Amino acid sequence: MTDLIGYQAREDWMGADVLTLADVWPAEMQAMIVGLNPAPASVAAGHYYQGQVGQTQLRRLASAGLFRHTSGRWFEEAAAESGVGFTDIVKRASRGEKDVHPDEIRHGSALLAEKLGSRNVELVVCVFRHPVKVLLGREGKPGLQAKRTAWGAKVFRMPGPFDKLENVERVMDELRLATGR
Repeated sequence: MTDLIGYQAREDWMGADVLTLADVWPAEMQAMIVGLNPAPASVAAGHYYQGQVGQTQLRRLASAGLFRHTSGRWFEEAAAESGVGFTDIVKRASRGEKDVHPDEIRHGSALLAEKLGSRNVELVVCVFRHPVKVLLGREGKPGLQAKRTAWGAKVFRMPGPFDKLENVERVMDELRLATGR
């Protein structure tokens, strides 16, 4: 067995032992960043959102004031210091949504709702569209969603990574207003 690095963790996922990323729970919870599943490159590095697109999205969150900017590629510590955590719906690493089975999403969404609801997470930030659909039943448009989760949390869907700059700025301003940062 090899040593784990960064936020790597071994977990039981639907009866299989998988190498994944551990949930990041800050001491004082303000928000949780939720993804569909960890990418293999992120699991290998032991840190969330290690791809180019994920890095762009995390820099946008830092620019919106959700947490401080960091000079490197790892954002978990800076986010946790600001009360922001990380998790995924599906804990098994895969290249993308096409590699995730609907049974995994159903299984993971039940676990996610229980974890976030039991900790009274008040704001869920979805870097991509998939978690919004899981939490609210529909993808919604980028920005703060009108509907709340079953436990009452606000849900924010980030703009797409290749969206027009003016749309990105408008949507990220919604996050700034919602968090007061």
